[in-house]
Amino acid sequence: MRRAGAENGDDGNMALELALLSPVLVFFFLLLVIVGKVVDVKSQLEGAARDGARAASTARSYGDAEAFTEQSVANSIDDSSKCVGGPEAVVTSGEGAFVPGGVVTVEVTCEVDLLWLGTIERKGTASAPLDTYRRIDCGGEPCEGVAE
Repeated sequence: MRRAGAENGDDGNMALELALLSPVLVFFFLLLVIVGKVVDVKSQLEGAARDGARAASTARSYGDAEAFTEQSVANSIDDSSKCVGGPEAVVTSGEGAFVPGGVVTVEVTCEVDLLWLGTIERKGTASAPLDTYRRIDCGGEPCEGVAE
């Protein structure tokens, strides 16, 4: 008695196709997971930078702005497994002065672990204006660029 399919020479073709295509399908699945992780981290970095810039813009001194930003970024990125070593936030102010009417910019940097491919650095940046009529504390000395 003959099996079905034996007469047209298809014995084992399906198993061979599955054996050859399985690694390709697994590779595409892992690639999809990695791209999703990078996009998710980038989105969280942009949100953390936005929150950090808003927090820094409410501060009365540059030191307070850095402290507020660090706290805000830590609260925004609550899952430390997304960033190798945790996120790093840098606060800068336009034209080098933290003055009323100026702009404060926050850049959040993160090293993303890509499984066996190593790590990749991603950044999120956001800016917020400092209120023109807000009192800025310059440590008891005249603030640079502020009209008295």
